[in-house]
Amino acid sequence: MGTTDNNKRIAKNTLLLYFRMFLIMGVTLFSFRIILKELGEDGYGIYNVVAGVVVLFSFLSSAMTQSTQRFLSYHIGRQNYAELQRVFSMCVNVHIVIACIVLLLAETVGLWFLNTFMSFPNGMLNTANGVYQCSILTFIIQILTVPYQASIISNERMSFYAYFSIIEAFFKLSAALFLIFITGNKVVIYAAALAGISFCTFFSYRIFCRSNFDHCIYIFFYDSALFKKIISFSGWNMLGGIGNVGATQGVNIILNIFKGVALNAAMGVSNQVAGAVSSFVSNMQTAFNPQIIKSYAAEDKEYFLSLLFRASRFSFLLIFIIGFPVILCCSEIFNIWLTETPEYAVPFTQLIIIFCMIDAISGPLWTAAQASGKIKTYMLIIATMIFTNVPAAYIILYLGLSPIWLMVYKVLMNVIIHFTRIGYLHWLINFPSLTYLRNVMVPIFLYILLVIPVPLLISRHTYSIVGNLLLISFTVGESIILGLFILMNKTERQFIVDKTRSILHLA
Repeated sequence: MGTTDNNKRIAKNTLLLYFRMFLIMGVTLFSFRIILKELGEDGYGIYNVVAGVVVLFSFLSSAMTQSTQRFLSYHIGRQNYAELQRVFSMCVNVHIVIACIVLLLAETVGLWFLNTFMSFPNGMLNTANGVYQCSILTFIIQILTVPYQASIISNERMSFYAYFSIIEAFFKLSAALFLIFITGNKVVIYAAALAGISFCTFFSYRIFCRSNFDHCIYIFFYDSALFKKIISFSGWNMLGGIGNVGATQGVNIILNIFKGVALNAAMGVSNQVAGAVSSFVSNMQTAFNPQIIKSYAAEDKEYFLSLLFRASRFSFLLIFIIGFPVILCCSEIFNIWLTETPEYAVPFTQLIIIFCMIDAISGPLWTAAQASGKIKTYMLIIATMIFTNVPAAYIILYLGLSPIWLMVYKVLMNVIIHFTRIGYLHWLINFPSLTYLRNVMVPIFLYILLVIPVPLLISRHTYSIVGNLLLISFTVGESIILGLFILMNKTERQFIVDKTRSILHLA
């Protein structure tokens, strides 16, 4: 398949994923408003932090998701279809083992930690344990879903992935709306409903994959060499997952220990907004990632590098267009969105969006490292740097400093990590780091300098809803126009214009 066809496929898949994202984001934000109101600040704080304990084990699933996608995409790029079924079947075996390990750890170490160290309001410990058990079940099912989801993405069948994700989001909305009409322990009921939805998702993905991809017909076998290869890659991948969990849920737990569930609610709000904003980028990168890995496997270095540079610039532009207006109008947005805004929710959200902007630029670099298959040293370096968020959070709160400094540290560390990734890739795959800095980082830095001042100045004198709507409209328009001319070359700009005209014509 030629480069033009690949670009068209990326564009088509990106549009499908954006259609999915817009609907899911609206449903998620509306659902969250209902959930926060029905569960209350304490109830949602408990759900957020208890589900966070389960997420401590999610680095296992995350590592295997990325590993499965990498191996499947790599063999598709090599056109080694005979090996695909073996890789898929071995990945299913590994996920079953991982699910058993997670269940064992969650019901021993995790349960002990929950009941020994976590802080909950009086009379809410049984609720916390009920949520915990439901969250474990949800997570086990999600682990078993990973090989099928990875197969859909690796084969770039984004239409099913997009449409079914929308259906899944509406099921979750239904679960939130159900809370309005019931009495009893709403926190546990909501957690149980999410477990049921995950169960339905697993079987839907499994049926689709078995019907559409030959390699998804599971065969039981054991190949020690392939097992070691997948486990080795996944093991080092897992180390990065541990660092990421430490930077998110680990900090959330430390907040709970020092400040209680109220700040967990604030962190939960900021994570919801960050997740919605980041979904713009993750959808595009999901469309790019299989092609990045396949082009590396096919040894098409020119196309591989062009994808990396383009994905980094486009990812930043997309998250900036959405994230910067949210930063400027965060307080007003929360006043409209939430019935009551938790303390620190606004500064937490503003800083975590900046964190996500940096992550958006780095995402394609991480995919490039995965494509090489040589991630041991990379993971040791990056995971150690990410994990420093945990002791830093403890020290900051122990010294009595404002919790805002937790997020400031997280942002600054992410900047350092990004440039470390660039340097390491230069050593790993002879990555042209200076070319990357010139073609990606310099335009982004120039773009920031030109875009930020005027909207920031206007925001200092904007107080009404109408004024904020005008500010958001101006900021989005300015960001798009300058992005087209600063962050895109002539070919990319023409491609975007042509696609926009095509969509408007179809509409």
